[in-house]
Amino acid sequence: MRIKVFGSGPIYDETRAICERRGHAIVEERPYDLIVLANVLRILKAPEIAEAGLGVLCFHPSMLPRHRGGDAVYWTFKMGDTESGITWFWVDEGIDTGPIAIQESVPLPADSSPSKLYFETLVPLGARLFDALLAQLERGERPSTVQDESRATFELRRPPKPKETA
Repeated sequence: MRIKVFGSGPIYDETRAICERRGHAIVEERPYDLIVLANVLRILKAPEIAEAGLGVLCFHPSMLPRHRGGDAVYWTFKMGDTESGITWFWVDEGIDTGPIAIQESVPLPADSSPSKLYFETLVPLGARLFDALLAQLERGERPSTVQDESRATFELRRPPKPKETA
């Protein structure tokens, strides 16, 4: 497959490495069979989504439809959740609203923090599930489950920390 990967950070690095290890071409120019968003906050419009034959996959560090929005890990802790997880979903024009391709939940470790949860648990889980999902796509499967809107939450970005005054 010809795969375009957008993103940054460790989930982006892991995603690219998995694509390469499985023998897929990471490309910058069209045509794309698949577009992957790994740690991306930008919302794609229909013409961009249509550029990928199979579609656009996006990594999200929550069990969608819970914690839609750009700061899911923060809100997991702020709302006192006892579990988290990751979702790879098919992008549509909404914000984190597309069909779920694969997801898995994990209990929140007792000694966790937002950054520790993200880097030590969710990124490795996301990489493992992306590898499994890519294997399904290679077999011609395209898993897709509509999100349950009755369970949906959307949170805005966390408020900025107050500036200290001298």
